[in-house]
Amino acid sequence: MDINYPLEYWQDFSGPFPQMVFADNARGLFSLGVKIKTKGYYGHFMWLIGKDELASQWFYFQRQHLDHYTGAYLKFVHNPSWTHRERKVLIEEIKQDLALPWYKTLYDVPGVIGELFGIRINIPWLDFCSERGKYLSEVDPAYDLQHPTPKDLNLFTKHSGQYKVCGRYSPG
Repeated sequence: MDINYPLEYWQDFSGPFPQMVFADNARGLFSLGVKIKTKGYYGHFMWLIGKDELASQWFYFQRQHLDHYTGAYLKFVHNPSWTHRERKVLIEEIKQDLALPWYKTLYDVPGVIGELFGIRINIPWLDFCSERGKYLSEVDPAYDLQHPTPKDLNLFTKHSGQYKVCGRYSPG
């Protein structure tokens, strides 16, 4: 059941972690561009890895607080069948990348520009937000997406039969 919770609920949310978070920032020009290009609802993807702690790919892969997204519509998705070990593997993979120096986790700007013009220019060591879905390959053998958009990831979670929407947040 999809339930719309206030942001305070998600800031105090105690798990299970991680949660995939799809964002629609209605006021963001970049997010709007992603949505138009992909014909999807969401323009950004990130991970909720702890209480009020997001792992988000912006200029570089970084920790952010949920209040950074008060103007965005958010959808929280998880796999209820993940074991404790699988959740731990995901969190460790994400945190391992968060620990890298910022210049090693830069946003793949050339890749996004290429996507806008229908050209695949992805730089292998750089990611755009939805490419951070790659951690799913550690725990989900069905995950085979290459350079996914937020729309691709959203459709993957919807059609796999394993993932459930934990809840939503809509700005007031």
